Amino acid sequence: MILKIRSYIWRIKVNREKTIEVIKECLPAARFKHSLAVAVTAEKLAWKEGLAVDKAYLAGLLHDYAKGYSEEELKRLARISSWYIDQEEMSIYQLLHAPVAAYLVEKELGIDDSQILEAIRYHTIGSPDMGKLAVIIYIADFIEPSRDFSGIDKIRKEVDQGLDYGILAITNHILRYHLDHNRVIHPNTLALRNAYLRRIYDE
Repeated sequence: MILKIRSYIWRIKVNREKTIEVIKECLPAARFKHSLAVAVTAEKLAWKEGLAVDKAYLAGLLHDYAKGYSEEELKRLARISSWYIDQEEMSIYQLLHAPVAAYLVEKELGIDDSQILEAIRYHTIGSPDMGKLAVIIYIADFIEPSRDFSGIDKIRKEVDQGLDYGILAITNHILRYHLDHNRVIHPNTLALRNAYLRRIYDE
């Protein structure tokens, strides 16, 4: 399986249908459907921003690579991951699939593109310092077509105004949701929101 993935995925000019078939074997059906939607959404955003659409598609396709792992396995892999994971993130196992996915995509699939790995690693908590590809995956994961919740249409309209506005709308929504449900807010999410708020209003 790993050899097939290496053979098909990491060639930019590879037949896309074959790439999708290989990834489909690695993910549960519902997760694959979501990942495919994120990949397509990311590709569109990347094209609009003048970025490499192939990288965006691949990062979107692989962003939830570790989503199906158990809490115990996620924590085990997080401890040996090459990515820095703070105690706040470590204590919320639902967040761990992001750094673990970045670790496994590099270790198992041999993908070492720093932009792709960063995009996968930060698609949950975000980072005020993340690059544009990571920003695109963060947004695409939130707005892909199957997402249906109160406020999503407004968020999509903000994304249409620009990535900065999209990040601000998404992080504002996340903060409100976590406050309303009395949940812990990871510092990265707040830092991301504040950074983009300043970017918009300091222009």
